[in-house]
Amino acid sequence: MERSKKIVMVSIIGILVNVALGVIKIIVGRAAHSVAVTSDAVNNFADSISSLVTIITMLIVGRGATRKHPFGFGRVEYFSSIIISVLVLFTGGQFMVESIKKIIHPAATSYTNVAIILLGVAIAAKIGLGLYTRSAGKSANSPNLIASGQDALSDAILTAVTLAGALLSRFAGLNIDGWIGAVVSLFVLKSGFDILKDVINKLMGERPSAELGDKIMEDILAEPAVKGAYDLILHNYGPDIYIGNVNVELDEDMSIREAYEVLKPLNIRLVDKYGIFVYFGFYALNTHDEKTMDMEKNVKETLLKDPDILQVHAFYVDEEKKFISFDVVVAFTVKEPYLKTGEIIKTVEGMYPGYEVRTTADRDFSLTKAE
Repeated sequence: MERSKKIVMVSIIGILVNVALGVIKIIVGRAAHSVAVTSDAVNNFADSISSLVTIITMLIVGRGATRKHPFGFGRVEYFSSIIISVLVLFTGGQFMVESIKKIIHPAATSYTNVAIILLGVAIAAKIGLGLYTRSAGKSANSPNLIASGQDALSDAILTAVTLAGALLSRFAGLNIDGWIGAVVSLFVLKSGFDILKDVINKLMGERPSAELGDKIMEDILAEPAVKGAYDLILHNYGPDIYIGNVNVELDEDMSIREAYEVLKPLNIRLVDKYGIFVYFGFYALNTHDEKTMDMEKNVKETLLKDPDILQVHAFYVDEEKKFISFDVVVAFTVKEPYLKTGEIIKTVEGMYPGYEVRTTADRDFSLTKAE
């Protein structure tokens, strides 16, 4: 709830600042007959609309989980980012057309000293707003605020370019307004594409941050009864909304009750610390005797010579049934993982004739330093 309030408050500040700057630039642009300043002004109004979209988004997200949407509405933040990117792209495209027209048919501009001072004030205001919004976005883990903050800093650069053109027009008599408008439009278009690319990556299911993965794995491995932790997967349902699963190694002699007494408190600690509900799968660890330990070492050393094999874990041997099993993590360069497992099985069966070998190919979903 505090996160939502913070995002709404920052967004309201963004709306007020951008509307004020937009009005100032419209007045300056009209008075100076400048398409560059006018396009910069409309960009400010587009930023205000983006902040309004963010506020509406937080109201939707604040509904919480429902029967129809049991994971809540967190992903709405990603869809709102798409709306913002489309607005930015539309604005950039419109003024690119206007700038090209002015390049083809140039018209004189007339900047006053007051107009130049106002553009300088606008630059300072945009830098302050950008730094504040981006910082708030990082602390609240809000992709919309981070994007808005970065966009504001980019806008400051664009206004600085516009100011440079105004100075050249005022004191050197150079009329490059159309060209500056085109440069401003290109930056606006790039900003829109960057926002769109980032949100598409999130909706496609990008790898969780290594920092978060490492912290979770370190907490799991800090439990003495857990001998190893692998295959961490985090399912994202919006910023700060995750459900995860991970496989842990437990001693084969541990009872179900003993396993429960280890994993249930660990589950609660992870929820309390990260807000992430983690489901645990487990591997039985039986590599205690010297022979099994040597087998594990030899198999790992042999398989890890292959650059396509990133990790071997969950090694288990049943001497009575002459059975060996383990999992391998294969690189994404391996397009046919099941063919790869066939090669691996043949290799290990060649090393230990008479044993049945079974392996599963895992993908490198979130290998972290802790693993």
